[in-house]
Amino acid sequence: MKRLVRLMAVTAIVVWPALTAASPCESLQVARWLLGDWVASGEKSQFHESWSELGPRTYEGIGSEHTTSDGNITGTESLRLVEMAGGVYYVAKVSHNELPVAFRLNECGADRLVFENSAHDFPRRLEYRHGADDRMIVSVSDGADQGFTLELVRRAAGTEAGALVLSAEDARFGAMVNADAAELGSWLADDLQYVHSTGQVESREQFLDSIASGRIRYLAIEPTERQVVSLDDAAAIVRGRGRFQVMAGENRFDLPIRYLAVYGQSAGRWRLRSWQSLRLTL
Repeated sequence: MKRLVRLMAVTAIVVWPALTAASPCESLQVARWLLGDWVASGEKSQFHESWSELGPRTYEGIGSEHTTSDGNITGTESLRLVEMAGGVYYVAKVSHNELPVAFRLNECGADRLVFENSAHDFPRRLEYRHGADDRMIVSVSDGADQGFTLELVRRAAGTEAGALVLSAEDARFGAMVNADAAELGSWLADDLQYVHSTGQVESREQFLDSIASGRIRYLAIEPTERQVVSLDDAAAIVRGRGRFQVMAGENRFDLPIRYLAVYGQSAGRWRLRSWQSLRLTL
């Protein structure tokens, strides 16, 4: 009997660490409800956050902010959720930071995700909650009293594909305004042909060089009208109009344009393959 008790005790010691090591916060599946397109409308700004699955261990997100009055893009960020090294990490790249910032998933449940990075200045804590009526509450804070909260609503499934294309376009526009050539390059296909409103044609490399060198500076981009047409699961076009404020050398231009943009999906991301624009008369 004593031998059996000792054997059970030893077995418990061996098995217990294996049981306790299996934490739901170490698997990306706990965040699966996050996938999709979310939007929040405020008095002054509208916020979008879109998440798609790149693979079993990687989700990709795009965040953007627009002014409610004129739709002008005021901020964008590229996001990743990555399962690696025995944990789940939230990685954010914003225009004013040269490098991405990572937050570890430290608390989780069926409808709650808490990511933390105590070494970062702000934010240090990101909390995502899945609320009633398919809402998402995002709290951004310093881990104490300073911060803000957004309440977003999931878009209807039928609009999700188009919303992801527009979120990708917004992220590209934001990178152009911020003159962030590295970020911009991640939204451009290798075979890009970019036709300016002047008729000048540039390849991907030439367009990126124009931005990086400062020969062309986009001061503001304000989409005013956009229609997404899905061609198939990996191709879409955007028929749009907008106002582009541009510096070319020492000359400043305020350009109302009509454009046609062709997008292709590659590695889970919508990338620009072709751009053609026409300057409109006021």
